Amino acid sequence: MRRIKSLVIATAMAITLTLVSCDKDQVNTPVEESSLVVEKDVLNKITTLHFNPNGIEKVMVNDIDGTKKTMYRIEDDIMLSKSQIMDMGLHGGIQNKQYRTNNLVTSTNVIRVVGYTGNNQYGLSSTARTGLQYAVNNYNNENLSIRFIVSFGTNWGPNDILVYVDNSINPDPNRSAGIAGFPSNGYPFTRVRINNGANLTQTNQQLEHLLAHEIGHCIGFRHTDWDTRKTCGENSNEGVSNVGLVYIPGTAGPGGDPNSIMNACYPANTDGEWSNLDRVALNYLY
Repeated sequence: MRRIKSLVIATAMAITLTLVSCDKDQVNTPVEESSLVVEKDVLNKITTLHFNPNGIEKVMVNDIDGTKKTMYRIEDDIMLSKSQIMDMGLHGGIQNKQYRTNNLVTSTNVIRVVGYTGNNQYGLSSTARTGLQYAVNNYNNENLSIRFIVSFGTNWGPNDILVYVDNSINPDPNRSAGIAGFPSNGYPFTRVRINNGANLTQTNQQLEHLLAHEIGHCIGFRHTDWDTRKTCGENSNEGVSNVGLVYIPGTAGPGGDPNSIMNACYPANTDGEWSNLDRVALNYLY
């Protein structure tokens, strides 16, 4: 799941290629250092689920509703609560490679997505709203068994996916960032956060890509290039699994799909559209 998207510059063969990747979540709330230690039972469960246990961070998040929540950042851009981690089930073995988690959306066929428009630090720019509309349209154009309804405003319900600006995830205005989480109890993860680097400097097509990616996590997708993160110019592994990392039949598998929306990073010239294998994955699951 994607390392909060950030703009990465790589120079190779005298050609400059700009990539968007995911940055570390940064939370400025002062808390006791001991309270940010990842508990052994959480670490054991994450390991049992075959997520990568390296680099897990326990952070305090200031939610848009004014509450403070303890969350765990896993594999760079996935945020889960302790209850979500502990309740996550091991639903059998691999399902014969886009990849998904064990947990999918099963409790509803209609997913409301709310783009927050409050006149404060949380509000989406007009460009971000356009990108969100494009992203939701791309899901609905696949005629899936789940349907997305997008709206813009300041009211949302408990199972809605709320999309808003949270600059604490990366306050650098020159770097784009986004973060989300996985489904639980059959419902999608309910928060997609982007920073002002994304909100104010990205194009609507870049935001279309970013938001479709983060919503993809909310409904159960993992990174397509989890095994290499090569789209970020890296050679690292987010963790192999036959339970928490489930291969989707008919997709690329190891080696990946360079055009997938669910890759860990993407080029600045993205058009924000699904790859052919993304469509295979979406239609297989939903």
